[in-house]
Amino acid sequence: MKEIELGPEDRFTDLPAEVEVESQKYWILKNDEMGSYRLVSRKCPHAGGLVEEESGELVCPLHGWEFDSHTGVCLNVPSKSLTAYTVIVKDGLLVAQM
Repeated sequence: MKEIELGPEDRFTDLPAEVEVESQKYWILKNDEMGSYRLVSRKCPHAGGLVEEESGELVCPLHGWEFDSHTGVCLNVPSKSLTAYTVIVKDGLLVAQM
């Protein structure tokens, strides 16, 4: 596992926030109930479409799959979810554990 700095926590006040890590696109999400962050892939597990943010919701435009904007779990098929990584706060920085 490697740790990748995503940036200062206070930079990510408007979530979900799009970031790029090693040329791949991700969303930073926050579970307000638990106060924890996650880094989730923008690649839909169904057909590989690029998941977009639409009015605060995460949606795959290919087939309309919707994903919880706090956890990345698919709302249409709850057994599916966006690939996720733990994000910790270290000295004020968000750090993905990949």
